[in-house]
Amino acid sequence: MPPPHFSFAQSLRVIFAIGWSDFVLKYRGSILGYFWSFIGPLTKFLVILVIFGPYVSASIPQYPLYLFLGIIVWEYFILTTNGCMVVLYEKEGLVQRHPFPRILLILSVGWTNTIIFATHLFIFFVFAWFFGAPVDFAVLLLPVAVFQLTLISLGTGMLLSAYCLKYRDISHLWSIASQILFWLTPIMYPYRAANPMSASVVSFFSSPGLHPFRRILDMFIHFQPVSIVINDFRRLTLYSAAWGVPTMPHLIAFTLISLGIFLAGKKMFDMRSPYFAQEY
Repeated sequence: MPPPHFSFAQSLRVIFAIGWSDFVLKYRGSILGYFWSFIGPLTKFLVILVIFGPYVSASIPQYPLYLFLGIIVWEYFILTTNGCMVVLYEKEGLVQRHPFPRILLILSVGWTNTIIFATHLFIFFVFAWFFGAPVDFAVLLLPVAVFQLTLISLGTGMLLSAYCLKYRDISHLWSIASQILFWLTPIMYPYRAANPMSASVVSFFSSPGLHPFRRILDMFIHFQPVSIVINDFRRLTLYSAAWGVPTMPHLIAFTLISLGIFLAGKKMFDMRSPYFAQEY
């Protein structure tokens, strides 16, 4: 049976209702409640800061803030991609018994994790104020970076969840791949692409004596979408004066790339969603 048509207003109500209830139920019954969402990133931050900080902090101004911002952006990405797969298992009864657009479950995951991410960003700005980091009007462009991050996370999550019921290995493979991707993302080590970014691409191809494998690896680290969005977050919040604010052509181009990732994931998810009820 094809899912019924939902109006835009109805879809928003369903997304907000499921997303908010999942946020509330996620921490109900635990002593620390919401703070569990912060303990994981905080623990990772402290461990990396103690182990890697002495080696790289001299080359990165405001390194604790640099690291903390990278971690919370990464956590949003990984929680959302994992959540897109997990929600299909958690809502099995809903998927099997009620016809509705399955993508609403995916968007509710984005809403839940955006609530958590907003609180993490608030904590980041409290830390920035405490450490005396300069924050200027470039921060007004932060919603654009959040929107890009959301598109990338949901698009990747939909690509994974499209087949995660049929092939149960996907969640395990993504767990391994995401660990590798963590180390190939400039979260704890220096990164800054030239502005404009096209100059960086040219420099990679023109660098003399660079081994082909190293050239490919460096290009991946610098230009994979999560690296770019983390760098843009840092440019908008910490280093707008030193590194420069992302230009309008950069923001437009990267938004289109992020939208392309989202639409590719949606296309695959919509194509596979009619078979979900049969694959449990």
